[in-house]
Amino acid sequence: MIRHFLYDHAEILRFEALSHSSYEPLAQVARKLKGELKYHTLHANTWIKQLGSSTEEAIERLQNSLNYTLPFALGLFEKTAAEDQIISEGIFVGEDEIKARWQENITKILSQTALDIPDLAALTPVFGGRIGEHTEYLQPLLDEMAEVFRVDPTAEW
Repeated sequence: MIRHFLYDHAEILRFEALSHSSYEPLAQVARKLKGELKYHTLHANTWIKQLGSSTEEAIERLQNSLNYTLPFALGLFEKTAAEDQIISEGIFVGEDEIKARWQENITKILSQTALDIPDLAALTPVFGGRIGEHTEYLQPLLDEMAEVFRVDPTAEW
């Protein structure tokens, strides 16, 4: 739930920003997809508020998950080499802007629970995904997601 919560909040902000992109094809796709992300975010918020204010065990489990997952979530805001250019061309607002909005949003929701919000500035983000450095957990996930496609690669989806 924590991973879902942290990720969906980052993605809805990213797609909201991209929906105002100067590159219109990107803006159109972002506008279309952000509606779906709204429901994912509402779902995550509901569960975090309920579980984060319930039993001692639920709160402890969420807290441990939050503490473990936050450095990975901060990796969602890894910059690319082209960041300055895409900002100057109005394509995207940049990772720092999205991260600031994200931190504000998750803090608002988490403050409505019994969870302690770690100091994000004191955490070391796990970067590398944008340059292809991933944990050993990614490949099995990709394999599972491609399983149906591998059964019949010529099928039309």
